[in-house]
Amino acid sequence: MTYQTFLITARGQVMVALMVGVYLVTATRSHSNQMVISATGNRDTYSAMNVVYQVAYLFVQLPTGLFADRLNPVTSLAVILAGLAATSAVSPFALIGLSSWSWTPWSSAIPVLVTGAVYAVNGALAGSWWPFMNVMLSNWAPPDELAYMYSAISTGVPGGIVAGNLFTGFFYSLHGCDFGYSFFIMSGFCVAWSIAWFLTCHHHPADDPGVRPSELERLTTSLQPKARLPVPWTKIATSLPVLSVMVANFGSTVFYTVLIVYMPVYLKYTMQVDIVENGLMSTLPSLGQIAVMYTAGRCASLIQAKDWMNVSTIRKVFSCIGMAAPAVLVSVATVIPNTFIFYSLLVISYSVSGSVFSGFRINQMEIAPNFVAVITAICDVFGSLAMNVTHIAFMVTFGQSTDQVAWNEVCWCLSAILIICLVPFVLFGNSKIQPWNTSKTSAINEPIAI
Repeated sequence: MTYQTFLITARGQVMVALMVGVYLVTATRSHSNQMVISATGNRDTYSAMNVVYQVAYLFVQLPTGLFADRLNPVTSLAVILAGLAATSAVSPFALIGLSSWSWTPWSSAIPVLVTGAVYAVNGALAGSWWPFMNVMLSNWAPPDELAYMYSAISTGVPGGIVAGNLFTGFFYSLHGCDFGYSFFIMSGFCVAWSIAWFLTCHHHPADDPGVRPSELERLTTSLQPKARLPVPWTKIATSLPVLSVMVANFGSTVFYTVLIVYMPVYLKYTMQVDIVENGLMSTLPSLGQIAVMYTAGRCASLIQAKDWMNVSTIRKVFSCIGMAAPAVLVSVATVIPNTFIFYSLLVISYSVSGSVFSGFRINQMEIAPNFVAVITAICDVFGSLAMNVTHIAFMVTFGQSTDQVAWNEVCWCLSAILIICLVPFVLFGNSKIQPWNTSKTSAINEPIAI
């Protein structure tokens, strides 16, 4: 159970636990990516592994979305981290074989198949995490604290990238190409979180004996009980607020993929930075985004609590900050001839993009509380498609190029994508609970306010 303390509320303890979980989910991938770059020195292998990861991530979304609202998220999240612990323990053995593998017809396919299988399992586990996490959060976050809690938890995304990169640089500097140490420690962290989470957290505040009566009253009065209803697929598929979130998620994810997944590649091949410095420099965008995400979440929750703007307007304002501002910054970066200034502008633009976690990304929990997992899964499908399209585009059009001009062209494309994908949300985004969130029967039986 959570523990009664004056320092942190029960919902605060759940928030911190989920944030640490997100750190670990993201760190396992970031760490593996850095090690693949180090092991192979081949960007085709790196991109291919990430495509495998995202395909697996994509395929688990809808099945998870259908069941996450009906299963216990505490048990499910514990199993997910235990699975990541197992794959982390296996990864070094796969990468040792991959380090000597080459893209030639006579090469054995076993190393790349084993590594691909590890990436596929990791992708499936990570893809399952978000629907279950959002269900858990929707049970514990009051509406006026949702932006803050979601943003704070989501700092684990850039924070996990920082942890994975630093882990890589630190252990590589100590042990050279010996992959085992860092993977085994990462596995240990995942196991520890899984056990602690399973033993201390509960699905609903009412089930947790550690929740203080005053906090329980606040949570039960501000959060409506959820109903198990058939999924209104047609209504969801034709809902402009849902579609606008999906499109915004697509554009934001393309931007995220390029600036995070491929920045280590830029640093190594264009700026000629070695892996130890690469691990440190690759953390800069994520550190900046952590600060922006936390600050934006605090500001959005404050504005909502003070009732200075309606919730829909708050989401649109922070979405514009997180997408339009980076679009301008990456365009400006293309006219700067210095690679370090270019990289600095990319760092700033990625940091500012953290505002979207107080913008459209929260809408998937506000539009229809009874279908949080389903809508999260659908939006993540679009995000996963965005990542796959980005990886494939890099392999097909970018190849092994180290030319700064090619990166400038990438930035122009990113700027256009961000603006195009932001416009629908500005026009049609809405945080009000949609009519199809409840069945017609339950709506008829509700008392009429006089």
